[in-house]
Amino acid sequence: MKKVVLILLLTFVQQTISKAQLQNSIFGIDNPSAGNYNFAEYDLSTNSFTTLLTLPISFLSTNYSATVDVDNGIYYFCDGQFLYSIDAGTGTLIATTNLNLPPLNHFGYVQYNPCDGNFYGLMIQTGTISLQAYDPSSGALNFIAPMPSGVNLCGSCSAVIRPTPNQYIFQAAYAIIGFDIASGNLIYNTPIIDLSNESFGHMELKCGSDLLYGTSANPTVGIKYLSTVDPSSGIVAHVGQNGWTPGVFKPFNGGSCINQITEEYFYSGVGHQLINANTNTGNLINAQSIGLSGEILFIRHFSDCDCELSSGTDEHSVSLLQLAPNPAQNILTINHPEYSSGQTEISITDIRGRAVICNFQYQTTKTTLDISHLQPGVYFVKHTGEKGNYFGKFIKL
Repeated sequence: MKKVVLILLLTFVQQTISKAQLQNSIFGIDNPSAGNYNFAEYDLSTNSFTTLLTLPISFLSTNYSATVDVDNGIYYFCDGQFLYSIDAGTGTLIATTNLNLPPLNHFGYVQYNPCDGNFYGLMIQTGTISLQAYDPSSGALNFIAPMPSGVNLCGSCSAVIRPTPNQYIFQAAYAIIGFDIASGNLIYNTPIIDLSNESFGHMELKCGSDLLYGTSANPTVGIKYLSTVDPSSGIVAHVGQNGWTPGVFKPFNGGSCINQITEEYFYSGVGHQLINANTNTGNLINAQSIGLSGEILFIRHFSDCDCELSSGTDEHSVSLLQLAPNPAQNILTINHPEYSSGQTEISITDIRGRAVICNFQYQTTKTTLDISHLQPGVYFVKHTGEKGNYFGKFIKL
């Protein structure tokens, strides 16, 4: 599994397509006919649709999912047993990772967490479901929490990572379920209170909002609204009163996403439709027919929310540490951001928030730490000195 991590890092270094260029597009899985699936891009500026890669799959299951690593430009597609890593800029399949699960086990509702580099999802086994984390640096799946009893999954439901605070939230058939990632505590098990004659679905996270966004549809009269659900109360509300009639019906696994930069909500409708609406007004912006047979599925946009370490701070003003080497195997050197005449504290925590190293120093410009005893994975570094806090993140091989 270390080889997969190195491949991803090398791809990031060599990547020629910028994040800004990727953010001009919506990416997903094109299904033009039965048994054919392609990674594809829809360019929002030119309204052009391009097939980039034929995927090595011949069918879809409701347990399949897709997520993106915004910083590294990688689109991940998980079929429950394998995790496919696709360079969105070039359309290249850069890694196929076997999760090494028994035949009847599936890892579904998978979401990449940009704050720790792990994948979180539901381990679906015969008779049991649990929240687990997949660590790509070690190849290990780690149990976090059991699913509460009585939860029913659904094929068109989705999951999100809320990085501040660090939460995994998914929509079940009739409820919003949420966990605190660090503790494994259940924070939401809230029945969804639908509006009269409507049903809420296709849930997404909007940065800075406590509400979750999705659509509420009345299929009998053929109208759909951009809506929110409060995960604490389950109450569904229309964002605006201007519903629309295109794309009332969605294909299974159609997918949805929010462009966090423009605050537009996108979802795919039956028959290669791409619909987007304004999350502030609820108004329909566009209902674009791609004009091909089949469907566009698992749509994602390359934008995300700030991590908990930088909560409430513009990403350009976050104070970052210089760590070397990174990834590191035995020794990690931390270059101090300032020459401190007083005491400085360096603390290192794992992805569950547990302290693994705490170090105090006086009058020094760098600290070298032995990390050989740490398990492979992602770790966070916090440096506290006279001029405030500085943060860093490294991968332990």
